[in-house]
Amino acid sequence: MEAGEVTVVSGRDSPAAPAPECPHGPTLLFTRTLPGKGKARRFYACSACRERKGCHFFQWEDEQISEARLSAREKFNQSHRPSRTHSDNVKRYKEFIALPPAKRRFCQECQQLLLAPEWEGHSGHPVLSDISAAQLRRPSQLLSALEDKKTNAQYLFTDRSCRFLLDLLVAQGFRRVLCVGTPRLHELIQMEAPSKEKVSMKSLLLDIDFR
Repeated sequence: MEAGEVTVVSGRDSPAAPAPECPHGPTLLFTRTLPGKGKARRFYACSACRERKGCHFFQWEDEQISEARLSAREKFNQSHRPSRTHSDNVKRYKEFIALPPAKRRFCQECQQLLLAPEWEGHSGHPVLSDISAAQLRRPSQLLSALEDKKTNAQYLFTDRSCRFLLDLLVAQGFRRVLCVGTPRLHELIQMEAPSKEKVSMKSLLLDIDFR
């Protein structure tokens, strides 16, 4: 961005047309202003990445986009999204959990659960075996942390820190918790909050992690 430029999220005058999409989903509408340059101009950019190098999407609000460019954009978005849908992942998880522990494997290099037909393709990778149901309830114990601070940084707190935070939330009487990039705290709330002194606590995890 140019020197002296100020960019803020536009919270008013929402456009009638749906926001265009980048690989991360619907974009946000921002306002660009330059001191001494007169009228501000609005544009769409990624809602997830805070830097253009994380997601190159950029479109002026009043820009006319050709059908050819829209088609190319959609192909680009599809090619940069996970190959499996949420339904595919649910089906895959059910197949995995139905296996006996001795046949449950997790590839640490590819960061994915492995079904038996996939073992050979990961023969040279570090693989964990005998994945338990308890481990599956806390996937952040298996997955490596995402560490890009400008896009999808995660904070994998220790168990001691998570339990301290949960006890604090319970003591303060909170019923709804929003966990931003803190999957281990979210997992602990889901597992233990219902049993703590008859407290019903719900947690929502906001985290861009396609795994």
